[in-house]
Parts: sequence; C-alpha cells; structure tokens
Amino acid sequence: MIDEFLNPNSTTGLVAHDEVKKTRSRLLYTRYFFVAMGSLFPVLAVIGFTPDYQAISSGGVEVFWFLHVHGAIMVSWLVIFLVQAVLAANGNLKFHRKLGLISVVLGVLVLLSIGIATVHAKIAYSPPLGDDDAWGILSLQLYGFLLFGLLFTWGILVRKNAAAHKRLLLLATLILMQAAVDRIRFLPALHAALFIRFIYLDALLIPLFIYDLLILKHIHKITMIGIACIVFLQFSVTMVWGSPAWNKLAYSLFMPFMEHRVEIKLTDVQTDPVLGYYGDKKWKIAVIRTGGKVYLQLPDVPKFEMAAISETEWFLKTTTWRISFIKSPDGSITKIVNKQPNVTWELPRFK
Repeated sequence: MIDEFLNPNSTTGLVAHDEVKKTRSRLLYTRYFFVAMGSLFPVLAVIGFTPDYQAISSGGVEVFWFLHVHGAIMVSWLVIFLVQAVLAANGNLKFHRKLGLISVVLGVLVLLSIGIATVHAKIAYSPPLGDDDAWGILSLQLYGFLLFGLLFTWGILVRKNAAAHKRLLLLATLILMQAAVDRIRFLPALHAALFIRFIYLDALLIPLFIYDLLILKHIHKITMIGIACIVFLQFSVTMVWGSPAWNKLAYSLFMPFMEHRVEIKLTDVQTDPVLGYYGDKKWKIAVIRTGGKVYLQLPDVPKFEMAAISETEWFLKTTTWRISFIKSPDGSITKIVNKQPNVTWELPRFK
C-alpha cells in the first residue's frame, strides 16, 4: 500500500502527487505573496512616472526642487517594503525587525513629504476659488495622506501580530500607488470619471482576497476593515470633488498664505494688442474680447474669462493658469508663455 502511494505511476500515487504539487503551489503563493506585491509596486511607479520625468529632463516641465526629494522618499519606501517582504518570506525575522526601525522613520518621512508637497502646491500656485480641479486634487492628496497615516500607524502599533501587521503595511503602500495609477495614460477611460481611477487602484486588492481565501478560507478582518476605510474615503473624495462648499472651505484655509492677484481694468485700446491667435495650423488658441471681457478660447472647450495684472500679465479667473504676453522691440506681441502648476510652455503668435 505504501509502495502504491509513492509510485507516481499508480492511480493512488498520481492523486497524491497532484495533491503535493497543489500544496507546494499554495505554499509558494502564500509565502511569496507580499514579495510579489512588493515587486509590482515599483513597476507601476516606473510606468506611471516615467513620462513625467522624461518631460522634466527635456525641460518641458518645471518642478519645485522638493518634489525630487519627495520622489526619492517614495521610492525608498517601496524599496524597503520589498526588502522587508523578502526578509520575512525567507524567515530572516531578526534583520527584518532591525530594519523595521528604519521603516518607521521612513514612514514618517513619507507623511511629511506628502504634507509639504501638498501645501506648497497650493501656496505657490494660488488657485482661485472656482478651480474645481485644484481643490479636488487637494481632497485626493488628503485622502492619500490620511489613509497612509492611519494604515501605517496602525500597522506599526500591531507589529507583534504578523498577520495584521503585514496586511496593514501592504494596504498603506497600495494607497501610495494612486499617484502612479493616475499617470498610466493607456488605461481605458482613466480620466473619464474620478471613480474609474479608484477602480483601477482597487483592482490591486484582488490578489489580497485570493491570498486570504487560500490561507484562511475567509477574508481576514484587517483586510475588511482596511478596505472599508479605503472605500469610504474614496467615496468622500468623489462626493466633494467640484463641490462649491468644499472649494470654499479649502480656499478659506489656504487664502491667508496665498498670493492675492489684484485685477486691474484695462481699456479696449490697452487690450487690443493681446487679442489674436497663438499656436500653429495644427493647434491654436484664441484670445478674444466679448461684451467688454477678454477670454481664452481653447479648441472644443468652453472659453475661460481672463483678468489682467498688467498689460502683459494675465491670469484665468477659474483655473490655475497665468499667461505672459511677450513683446518684441517694436511693441508687438510675438508669443505667449503659459504658466501652470509644474508646467511652463510657449506658443508663438499665429498669423
């Protein structure tokens, strides 16, 4: 009977052999699951942020120097998460715990860098009250800050409970992936609606469900609580995006620290030089005057009302966009310089 069991050519042996293979596959999946997820996160970051860094290196995008520090801190967190997962999978818990002290410091730096980058973006670019995107992005940044802070802190506090600890830090790291997912432009309908961005991020939770079912036969309570927190805040961000009440609240908090642009009134004679088309035959924008007001008209987009700081310095009233009209020695306008958050680009006058 024993020989029959061990013999892979017998019926009983084949069944036992298949069971052993399945068990080994299950053990490999459960043992290296967090290593696999830790390897996936840097890949997503590279895919999402590579176009941005290519634009920065080409000079097409200007960024505040601290954003490079912020990026380095985020990359460091992804690296240490992967290293910790490998150490735990290989049973090197002694070094895993020693490295945990560095992880705590790095987690605090992640929170600080998110906060600094978020606050600087609003103070430096002074978005107007009606800029739905700017204040909506603030709610998205707060969502990441609060969730990472909650899940990271909770994970550290329960570090002696390995099952809860590793799930909480996985969920905290997953939240940081929202910025990368939002930049993977080839994802279908990514920017069609805010909730679609969240769906793509939440798809990364599916492997965690499979992991729980394989080792527990049910979903771990920490997984359920963590996901409930994520979904609740995602729903909250979706509800406040574009809300006048949220815009007013956020604007009032930052208003004392932002630059206040003073609009001046110009005569038609003073605004005449800036009117016209800018760009080329393939794509151009228009600066027009209607009913005594000056507007920026983009192709297939509703026009934006403009306001003047001087005869050559203007801004859009409802979005974070400043425009400088550049004059030639003879006083005619030759091009415009568009300044938006982290982006500066030029368009020649189209004749």
